[in-house]
Amino acid sequence: MPNYQVNATQLTPNTTVHIKGKLTYSRLAKLVEGTDLARVDQQRIQNGMQPIGRPHTSVNLAEAEVQFLDPANPTKEEIFVQERRFASAKHPEHGQSYSMDNKSTNLPIVAVQNAAGEAEQIVLEGDLAAGLEVTLVLRVYKPKGFPNCGLSLDLVLLHEQPRYYNAGVNTGELAARGIIFATPPVKVSGADAAAAAPAAAYAAAGLPANTDAATGLPAPAPAVAAVVATPPVMQPAPVAAAPVAQPQETLEQEVARLRAESAARNAASAASGGESAFGSPWEAPKEPAAQGIAYSG
Repeated sequence: MPNYQVNATQLTPNTTVHIKGKLTYSRLAKLVEGTDLARVDQQRIQNGMQPIGRPHTSVNLAEAEVQFLDPANPTKEEIFVQERRFASAKHPEHGQSYSMDNKSTNLPIVAVQNAAGEAEQIVLEGDLAAGLEVTLVLRVYKPKGFPNCGLSLDLVLLHEQPRYYNAGVNTGELAARGIIFATPPVKVSGADAAAAAPAAAYAAAGLPANTDAATGLPAPAPAVAAVVATPPVMQPAPVAAAPVAQPQETLEQEVARLRAESAARNAASAASGGESAFGSPWEAPKEPAAQGIAYSG
């Protein structure tokens, strides 16, 4: 057990400590929780460490050095952090290392230092790559019901442009050779590449996306089942009733019918006190009486 000069009960809440180094590992873009938390706690138990047991963020530094506000008069908080650096048996090349598990439910603020030396806050696109030079700003806080003070990770200041961890590409090594990705590279499976390649090649060549890979010609459109229209049932047109043939009148029958019609009209006219509008077609028209002087003889 190390013999520390300063213990956690001696710290003053709301004081801060700055420690600078190079990232060897970080989980700062999102909380370690759920299945990730269970896996991390299991690894800690296997390594003889206490499980964290709650969502958190983590960061590890190599070449870690506390940035004393006044090197001639370090604060108790600065000494507390300085004493808790350690030498990694697995990676002695890291020099003095420092590890921090931040149990706050809030993600730490991440900022990048611009050319003017000012800090500009950024939102991480993923976990940061190893090798980045950063400064951690730690704040002392006093938990309720506990005698010891704790440390909270409030800020991660990047002294260079962010690079992101990628399991398949060593972006740190590439950056050292001047190759810096604008966005983190993402692995693509062979199946996805095979599916995407023909469409991309045809698009580049100005061919339709449904081009047949074997022939280079547009693939036939899917067959559409022909719909046979059922002809409408034709209803028979209504047949006009044939006119009933009237029997041919004889001359005597026709004369008798006309005489009867005339007599009926005259009777109706007499009953109404006037003359029939129609005279008998069989009577000669009556001429009007002559007007003027009549001569005899």
